[in-house]
Amino acid sequence: MSETPSLTRVWFMDWHGRVLSHDPIRDDFSPAPFQPGIYPGLSALVAFPLTFPCEVTLEKRVSMPRLLPELEMQETPQGFVCLVTKKYNTYLISAPGRGGILTNSTNLGEWEQLLIMQQDFMRGLSTLMVPDKATLIDTQNDQPLSPLQLNSGFVGEVNGKRLSLKRNLQAIEHLGRIPAGQTADLTFHEENEKSPMTVRIQRPG
Repeated sequence: MSETPSLTRVWFMDWHGRVLSHDPIRDDFSPAPFQPGIYPGLSALVAFPLTFPCEVTLEKRVSMPRLLPELEMQETPQGFVCLVTKKYNTYLISAPGRGGILTNSTNLGEWEQLLIMQQDFMRGLSTLMVPDKATLIDTQNDQPLSPLQLNSGFVGEVNGKRLSLKRNLQAIEHLGRIPAGQTADLTFHEENEKSPMTVRIQRPG
């Protein structure tokens, strides 16, 4: 029997470590920093398990009248996703700095790629970034780890260790499901290192 798809709310992170959001004043796309514990201004309900390509309708957290373009979500060769306008067959692009988010790119590059984030992932990532949310211990040396910092290229960094968000997606989602007062050992994979890193997560009660 085939698995029945279920609708799941997702958010999107761009290549620069920002989230795809919405500016209610301009009623338009807007990149925003990832803020632990705060959901971005744009989300979408998509069917899981994912099949590509698929239609995706972005929803504004603050309801405004302007219609957003009809979009199709496609998988990229690197395993991320991109959003393509159905009318013009162009890519949504999130440019650095004040470049903003546009929908007129004709080439698929780094700035057109997005990371899908489910609720558990966002909770786990928030926990890694906020010191009072959890204590992080490297079990190899029993040393505490610093809060995670987001870098470009869908990478987080702790104590100089670079962690691919996509490669460690399941561990981050698992972290997002750990209740307060609990401790768990999670395996993370560092870039350019064959041996995994075990991190003890201690959530305060």
